[in-house]
Amino acid sequence: MSRAKATKEEWHVVEDDEGFLNVHTMHTDGDLVGCIDGDVCLMVDRVEDAALIAAAPDLYRALDNLENDDGSIPDHAWRLVLDALAKASGGAAQK
Repeated sequence: MSRAKATKEEWHVVEDDEGFLNVHTMHTDGDLVGCIDGDVCLMVDRVEDAALIAAAPDLYRALDNLENDDGSIPDHAWRLVLDALAKASGGAAQK
């Protein structure tokens, strides 16, 4: 159950003509979530999104430290973990 108030749509990163990395939502109007220049986040539209971005390193570490050698995490939940780690690492989700 998600209690997050951050933008719930899936996000993606697109580099613009000036080299800025813009974070957009995946829905049809592609709302801008934030803008990044190198290692500097120049703009985030909502405080909840800024909090999610700030927590990202901690969330990544938490997911990366999970183990499922014994299969105790259900397959669908484990797939979410692996897909999130792949996306955070710049890779694609596994099918």
